[in-house]
Amino acid sequence: MRYVRPVNETKSSYCNCLYHAANAMARSISRIADEEFAEAEISPTQGFIVMTVVKRPGIRAGDIAKEMQLTPSTITRMLDKLEERGFVSRSSEGKSMLVYPTPEAIGAEQRIKTAWGKMYARYTKLLGKENGAALAQDLVRASAMLDQQA
Repeated sequence: MRYVRPVNETKSSYCNCLYHAANAMARSISRIADEEFAEAEISPTQGFIVMTVVKRPGIRAGDIAKEMQLTPSTITRMLDKLEERGFVSRSSEGKSMLVYPTPEAIGAEQRIKTAWGKMYARYTKLLGKENGAALAQDLVRASAMLDQQA
């Protein structure tokens, strides 16, 4: 079992720096997500893309980018990998690329949702349900505010 340093024992002189804190948080939550999604044999980001495509067959790749808050080029790379693994198929419609789930994606959806649920359970156990939800909402709001300046 790993020792987790209590917040009041943190010695970093950068604790009040949003950049430092956000990156530390990203590493912590990514570690949990990677561990849980490994059981579904898919990366967390790919898992969320698959769930999105299963929920909205024929979704435009650009809409996936918006939903996932990722750049279109990142979504294209992820879709390339998912298509290679047989999870999605794509077709062009004018200037848009439409994405459809394959039977493989539909079959994997429950495993992916289970991984998501386990990830949620782990961080909720550590943070508390209300704290976890509030933190997520605070991060979404802060990200939107920072993106307005970009």
